[in-house]
Amino acid sequence: MNKNFFLAAILIFSFVFVFFNNVWAFPAEIESVPKIQSIVLYPDSAMIKKEAGIAVKKGENIIRISGLTTALTNESVQVNIKEKAAVRISEVKVEKTYLQKTVQDKIQKLQSRLDSINELINANQNEISAINSSTEFLKKTVPFPQNQKVTQTEVESHAKFIEKSLSGNYERVAKLENKIKKFLEEKRAVENELKNLSSSRDESKTIVINLLSNAEREINLGLSYIVAKAGWSPQYDVRADSATGKIDIACFATVTQSTGEDWKNANMEISTARPSYGPSPELSAWYIDIYKPKPVVYKYKKAIEGEDLMMREKAMEVAQEQQFEETKIKTEATSFSFIIPGKVNIPSDNQPHRILIAASSKEAKLDYYAVPKLSRHAYLRADLKNPLPFPILSGQMNMFLDERFVNKTYVDKQILPDDDMSLPLGIDEGIKIEKKLLKKFTEYSGVFSKDTQINYEYAIDIVSSKDKEVNINISDNFPVSRNEQIRVTLNSPKKEDAKISDDGIITWDLRLKPNERKTLKIKFRVEHPKDLRITGLE
Repeated sequence: MNKNFFLAAILIFSFVFVFFNNVWAFPAEIESVPKIQSIVLYPDSAMIKKEAGIAVKKGENIIRISGLTTALTNESVQVNIKEKAAVRISEVKVEKTYLQKTVQDKIQKLQSRLDSINELINANQNEISAINSSTEFLKKTVPFPQNQKVTQTEVESHAKFIEKSLSGNYERVAKLENKIKKFLEEKRAVENELKNLSSSRDESKTIVINLLSNAEREINLGLSYIVAKAGWSPQYDVRADSATGKIDIACFATVTQSTGEDWKNANMEISTARPSYGPSPELSAWYIDIYKPKPVVYKYKKAIEGEDLMMREKAMEVAQEQQFEETKIKTEATSFSFIIPGKVNIPSDNQPHRILIAASSKEAKLDYYAVPKLSRHAYLRADLKNPLPFPILSGQMNMFLDERFVNKTYVDKQILPDDDMSLPLGIDEGIKIEKKLLKKFTEYSGVFSKDTQINYEYAIDIVSSKDKEVNINISDNFPVSRNEQIRVTLNSPKKEDAKISDDGIITWDLRLKPNERKTLKIKFRVEHPKDLRITGLE
């Protein structure tokens, strides 16, 4: 009996040992929610860098980071651990999952807030309707019966009552309309955020990290990945002072993102680089040969070849598949970056958010220019050198003159630091310009074969109502012949009076005194054989 008892005890001990050994060997699963530490924002994407402190068990651990955006690029995921000697990463993979309850709760809260905003809007609109009805009643009310005699004091008292009541009603309506305006703005923001969250159809991504640890310990896990649905574009505010000629240029980054995750209290670096995951283009040989017609093949063969080509193309596609602290500028091999001071907060609302990058001032030369053939207006412009310590990139530029918005333009080329630039500052109504045709007549010359001579005479009238002297550049043109049978002769202006280019552009640099009037003349003659039909003349 003792022997049987001893054998049973050994079996139970072995079972318990194996069970607990297997339990110890089973990987520990850990859910982690790392916080955003920094963001590197590119023109069409963003690199998100996160960190988290995690307690790992001895042996194998599986760390799951869930609820990530579907805009995440799988190939871009990188994981690093400071405790490299003690912990080893064995595998990192990305899985398609579904949004966690926290995101679903956020959708419900947003929907609840949207319903609440709609109720507030309706309540305020109803109150406005009631006030408007009261106002109409006051306007139509007859205060005294027709046969009743009233004193002037009574009339004035009633008039003051009506005035005070109407004024109070109008004031209440204005306040309510202002409230409704704010509610509508909040409603649009909530709808956009709700749309961004709902558009993912509850899909999300999860990063799964397998690692081995030689002991129980706390580790610092670093994670980075690139997401689409985010980017930035440059925008500039230019403020000109016409009295001093001083130009202030402020460069902003207009940031938008709809990744489904709000960027809160994060460091940001804005980069001009564009990450690419495809191969760089390689030029192949360019062969030429004698034309050889392709042999005729049966239709079913062509269909098979077409299907094969489509399959190969598809396989190829799958294979390729604010503080006052100044911004620091980091120059890199093929791009440059702006290190934004302080922390930024960019919600996932797909709305533009402006971040100041840099600002600088420069003295500029202010003058006017006009093209009377195309416009009767004189345009003010500022000529200066790029005062920013980095190139001005293509982007929108908002122009202000003496604190008034005057123009919106678009920079379509890169302007390097200290390169010349010309900024349009809008129309000046104080200068009027008009071009008119004074004479146009045709003559014929020659004895045997008649030549046609067409004579033109134009006048450009310039009137300044400015109280100071101004410089103005006037440009016009005369026709240029592209055929030796057509001869064009410019009689006025002379070369000493204006700049005349080979392509027929005439330029005058004038200085207009206060309230001065000037007239410029253009005279030219076009000669050609009588029977020759020409194009391009007015």
